Amino acid sequence: MSDSALAALRPLWWFTSGVVAAAALASLASDAGSGPLRWALLALGGLAILLALTCHPRTTWPVWLAAGLALAGGRALDVRLEQLRLEEIRMASPEMAVRARVMVSEGWVDSRWGWRCQVRVRSALLAGRELPLPASCPLEVRGRVAPRELPRTGSVVEVLAGVRGESGRPLLVVSSPRLLQVVAEPAGVHGVRETMVQALLKAAGTDIGRIRAAELAGSLALGRRDLMSRPRCDVWRRSGLAHVLAVSGLNVGLVGGAVWLLARLLGMRPGPARAAVLVVLPGYAILAGASPPAMRAALMGMAYLGARLVGRAVLPMTAVLLATVALLLQDPELVTQAGFQLTVVITAALVRWTAALAERVPGPRWLTLALAVPVVAQLAAAPLVAWHFRNASPGAVLSNLAVPVLVTPLILLAVSATAWASLWPAFAAWQLDLIGLLDHALWLCGSAGRALIVTVPTMPVALAAALVVAGWLALSTGPSGRRGVVAWFAALGLGLAGWALMPAPPRHQAGLVPVSDGLAATVVTAEGVLLVDGGRFRDEAAELLADGGVRRLRAVVSTHTDDDHLGGLEQVMESCSVDQLVFPLWMLDDARAARLIRSARRQGTLLRPVARGTVLGYGDARLEVLWPPADTELLEDNERSLVARLRLPSGTILVAADIGHGTEAHLAGGTALACDVLLVPHHGSRSSSSPSFLDAAHPRVALIPAGERSLHHHPHAETLSRLRQRNIPFRFPAQSGWCGARPTADGRWELYP
Repeated sequence: MSDSALAALRPLWWFTSGVVAAAALASLASDAGSGPLRWALLALGGLAILLALTCHPRTTWPVWLAAGLALAGGRALDVRLEQLRLEEIRMASPEMAVRARVMVSEGWVDSRWGWRCQVRVRSALLAGRELPLPASCPLEVRGRVAPRELPRTGSVVEVLAGVRGESGRPLLVVSSPRLLQVVAEPAGVHGVRETMVQALLKAAGTDIGRIRAAELAGSLALGRRDLMSRPRCDVWRRSGLAHVLAVSGLNVGLVGGAVWLLARLLGMRPGPARAAVLVVLPGYAILAGASPPAMRAALMGMAYLGARLVGRAVLPMTAVLLATVALLLQDPELVTQAGFQLTVVITAALVRWTAALAERVPGPRWLTLALAVPVVAQLAAAPLVAWHFRNASPGAVLSNLAVPVLVTPLILLAVSATAWASLWPAFAAWQLDLIGLLDHALWLCGSAGRALIVTVPTMPVALAAALVVAGWLALSTGPSGRRGVVAWFAALGLGLAGWALMPAPPRHQAGLVPVSDGLAATVVTAEGVLLVDGGRFRDEAAELLADGGVRRLRAVVSTHTDDDHLGGLEQVMESCSVDQLVFPLWMLDDARAARLIRSARRQGTLLRPVARGTVLGYGDARLEVLWPPADTELLEDNERSLVARLRLPSGTILVAADIGHGTEAHLAGGTALACDVLLVPHHGSRSSSSPSFLDAAHPRVALIPAGERSLHHHPHAETLSRLRQRNIPFRFPAQSGWCGARPTADGRWELYP
């Protein structure tokens, strides 16, 4: 890059640095300051820009930095004030019911309590007073409702809703579908999107393969990821290809390139062709949902094309910085969102380092560039993915080598099929067949990414800050960029070394993993760690185990198929090295366990179906299965959940899963239940831990698997009273977080913390 180009870029670089820093700092602010302060910052920013324009370029970098800090700071404090106003109103009316008029901007997806979608808020009133809700927020409809009964995307709806969640990201909760009233059918851009989606699905007909291809085409062309099932999106995520499903720079660039090529083939001169693309880019980005990645790409393209139309050249990094500034000044809250961070960082890294890396790799230019793109993109994204999503996929680089070959035609076919579906359904259907073939090819290529998915521990704040500073420096030009790369790799290496050297948990202790809801417990033996169940939520147990330094499990014990026990085990199987999967025999024939068993087989984990009387050895530990028997046809799910006694050299631990009074009485009458540590059955509910069962088990300490988001607000007061009456000390995660029991030198067991 020439000296003149560097000089032209430097002011914008410092201005953008100020904008990003101010937006990030404002997101941490607990106060919005006074009204005059915000206006003073905005005025100061404007004056700083005027001053910078009149000074010598080499001496103005502090002024440009101050201008960015002031302008973005004033704008961010405005946004923060609205959030604080909302919080004040919520505090004054905690059970408020808001009457709002919203437009359904994205499709419905299933949630824990019902169905959820994203809406654009047009108005919101509380007791006749305007409520400062964000322009876009999620809405959840609870209760029994079929998806076909919910308003279509693009519909304008009046709702009576409660407001939950954080003030910065509120959630509108509608307790019943009867509190929804459609006041206008889909229209405008969102109506066009919905019409195009329905035309795609109609063109697919009843063929399953074409329907799946139509869902993928709607996601790639229009940003409608809600069309794809959660398991299917998970496959793309595990393959390291989830970014392909978001309408981003690749999609916008391909559409712009296709329009340019068509215009030139029709005989248009370069100037009018650029003008046509200049119009198409923002139009397509808005039609595809106006997501930050799409708008960033559109703004970059518009900056480049606008400059070319007036006879000026624009550096690619200039376009990246201009787009970043424009988006953050419009919505400073974007700086905290994973999608925005990923799209800006990856794009800037590709612009700054792809060509530089390709020049240093021997081989044909086209090949080295093709190899450099996924390497640079994955390295730039890795820390952000680890911070936001707590996982890493080392094979994702190999999976992404297929992006130029397969994803480029896939996106073009998706856009073409979406455009032709209403006009020529037969042609669109033929394109859907091709999309299905490319989808299958990508699934095969993604096996490299799915081969190993690592859940990483929580990143220390100091390491995250070091990576941010070094990474931002690495994106600059000249020697500073090279020094930033060295510092970035050094910080990343220190983080990996710290993770590899994390100490293993102490032996012979039982602990409750503090999942939000359900059971997840660890027992440490001489041969390794045993995990009992994984809680309700998919990623939670795996992330908490990573925080505890657990990367290998001697065995995973699945007690039964309730969501609050089974939900997190599949991710544990994929992110940890697991030797054995132990489960009741009846789960082999239960459809709810199929995904877990399939995941275990895929990972090469040994399956150990068990029934009453089975004994498994793990070094100096022995697992004795006390329940259920092999024949469980007459038992309900909870009553046939696994009950096992784990004998350690230091004592005995009794796992009672979700059995109720009936099974407790049966076991207490004819089974030796005496133990040192009791995992209290059914999360300490009122229908468990009967007096006869507690007397038969006679534990020294008790652990109650009840988290802070327990669906039924476990444990019950009566259960706690029965434990206190017998002088049995207890702990549970909702109250104590990480907690458990460990043996003492004199042979007793004590609770911690």
